[in-house]
Amino acid sequence: MTPQTTNASGSLESITSIVNDTVSVIDLFESIPHSNDEGLAEYKRLCRKIPGHIRSGLLRIAVIGVIKSGKSTFINAMTRKELVKRGAGVVTSITTRIRKGKKNRAIIHLKSWDEVNHLIEKTLDMFPDDRPETLFDIRRKKDRTYLRSVYDKLRQEFPVTSEGIRPETILIRNALEGYTACKDVIEADEQEICFESKSFEKHKDYTADPARAFYVKDVCLEVFGKTIDPNIEIADCQGADSTDPAQLAQIISYIESANLIVYCISSRTGLRQSDISFLKTIKRLGLIENILFVNNCDLTEHEDIADLKEVREKTRQDLLLLMPEPKLFSFSALYNLFESMGNRLSKRNAKRLALWQDDRKMTGFCTGESERFFSTYSRLLEKHRFDLLHANHIERLRIVARALEKKSEIISGLLTTDMSGQDQARAQLAEIEENAGRLRVIVDNSIQGAVSGLTKEIETNLKKAFLKDTININRRVTRFINDAKIDIEPYRAGVKETGFKQIIYLMFQDFKRQLDIFALEHIIPEVRQLISTQEKRIENYFQSLLDSYQVDLFTIGSQMGEEARTFSLELLEKDPGSIKAVDIKSIKKILGVTMPDQVFNARFTTRMRANALTDFGLHSVVLFVTALMNKRVRFSFTPGLNKASAKIKKESLSLIRRQIKGYHLTLRQDYFVPLIQAVTRDFKEKIFHRFTLYESLNKDMEKLFDLKQDEKTKHLEQIKTARAGISNIIRDLDNFSNESALISR
Repeated sequence: MTPQTTNASGSLESITSIVNDTVSVIDLFESIPHSNDEGLAEYKRLCRKIPGHIRSGLLRIAVIGVIKSGKSTFINAMTRKELVKRGAGVVTSITTRIRKGKKNRAIIHLKSWDEVNHLIEKTLDMFPDDRPETLFDIRRKKDRTYLRSVYDKLRQEFPVTSEGIRPETILIRNALEGYTACKDVIEADEQEICFESKSFEKHKDYTADPARAFYVKDVCLEVFGKTIDPNIEIADCQGADSTDPAQLAQIISYIESANLIVYCISSRTGLRQSDISFLKTIKRLGLIENILFVNNCDLTEHEDIADLKEVREKTRQDLLLLMPEPKLFSFSALYNLFESMGNRLSKRNAKRLALWQDDRKMTGFCTGESERFFSTYSRLLEKHRFDLLHANHIERLRIVARALEKKSEIISGLLTTDMSGQDQARAQLAEIEENAGRLRVIVDNSIQGAVSGLTKEIETNLKKAFLKDTININRRVTRFINDAKIDIEPYRAGVKETGFKQIIYLMFQDFKRQLDIFALEHIIPEVRQLISTQEKRIENYFQSLLDSYQVDLFTIGSQMGEEARTFSLELLEKDPGSIKAVDIKSIKKILGVTMPDQVFNARFTTRMRANALTDFGLHSVVLFVTALMNKRVRFSFTPGLNKASAKIKKESLSLIRRQIKGYHLTLRQDYFVPLIQAVTRDFKEKIFHRFTLYESLNKDMEKLFDLKQDEKTKHLEQIKTARAGISNIIRDLDNFSNESALISR
């Protein structure tokens, strides 16, 4: 069973139709003398931009899970073709983004030579005495020879850590192995290569080969066909159980921007400890409610349907420890893929499919679960589509429609007012204009005072998080570093052969890896939540301000005639309540404001190396002399290594505390202060725009009064037509919102 595309084209057509109807009404207003103003032109520009904004919007779906959980197979099943390489072992080497295209095209963004060499240069700090005198450049043969010697030394003397193969070893190996294949495509500046049509499959040489993937910065596959929604991007992410913090950071970065997460779990193993660890990180990021879990069934591994259901239930019980109602679905992505490919299957795979189809209970169960998954998947996508791509534009169109409705009532009232009512209207509008001007000044002053208070509140919240006892990042990091264990056992025997400096660097790298993973799993999610909470506070603050400015500009006089009273009531009518005060996401995008980079990053400094070497050397010399003088004393490098590890932790803590302090200041000055200022400007424009209608009324009113009766009659007919069109627009907007709400339930 494969998914159907969501109703993207239908939604876009509906909104485009509403936009065209609204523009037609605006054109009608512009044809009426003395009713055309800058506001109408602005409304028309806003409406015409909406379809383009929707087309350019993307819903992002992250497909994640630990190694060998079937992520790539799941994506192939979604797209009904062997799009990304699948198989045993680590296959996905870089996050691969997939979108709909006019033809099959793979766009590979490559690193520059400077980026490649910089990555290797950082790794080579572990061998300071043997380093080339000039900056490392892998294009030089002697530098590659040196890099090979470093790799051999790491592989032979320090092949693994407690977490597995050392990431530095893997990085150097990939750089060396990928050089020959990539040397002719990498250049001084970042480049991109494309594989189109018949050569499309060549992208797998990069996406599935860790050696070539080292030279790749980003991959985007554009796929022709009806199986991918034009407003959706699907990402095939690397294994979430990677021990390389850089890969984990890349995965986390993508899922933070994702609208929906599909988490694949292998039915062969169930939920593993590495799954639970990564899911806890997702929960700390506040994204756990945004996940669909796929218990990816290996049909050859289960004796019968009872065994499969037992595995599913165990997985569900494990997930209940993390969240109250996990959305779990059990089906075979590989079965879905084979079934959808039909006669494109190889003979071997066709036989496997036929064998599975013989077990009708098993395949029937999986098909039902697959249908249930894609029904939920489509419903959630429609909800996210409306929230992300449609809701804000529907709201804007509704505001325009209400403004046009109000304008039609005003013009109609002025055109039908008799001579006695005209004097009352003049007096009334003069009062309104005066009050509007007075209120503009009041609003301007009050906003400045209110924003000053908001800024201080945000600053206080940041201080509590970074300096006091709420989240207290300093305290948590200090406790982690003090409790961290640097395993010196692998290094004791290698001191003589490898040298003190290299050993100390490797010890530092082991410690840094622990620290980086701790930051990714604990500190960064809390910081993200902190920032999100402050952003919501800003939105709520300005929303309450907007609500407080829903005020009457004048009091209705009891002596006014019925026609003037109708006219007045229309002016007094408050906005419909659907107006959103500020849109933080849009403002950040326009302003180009992004959250500061990672909170902290331990670095191997010259001071750290010198202090660690001094302590290590002095301690070892003392022990060595003592051992010479007293035969009962056995010489050991262990105390010296312990001393060096303590120094590494101490120097790292001092550095990171300074970084946390700097991050706190950067977050306040370079993120929240400009963000609040930009939100304030946007809010003031929105508020003051509500006064422009009243400021032009006097001028338009006199000209409308002077029209001849036959002209008034003609324009009243036009207004009647416009009001009917506006009613239809509001009805269509309500229907669209209601239908979207029903689909997303």
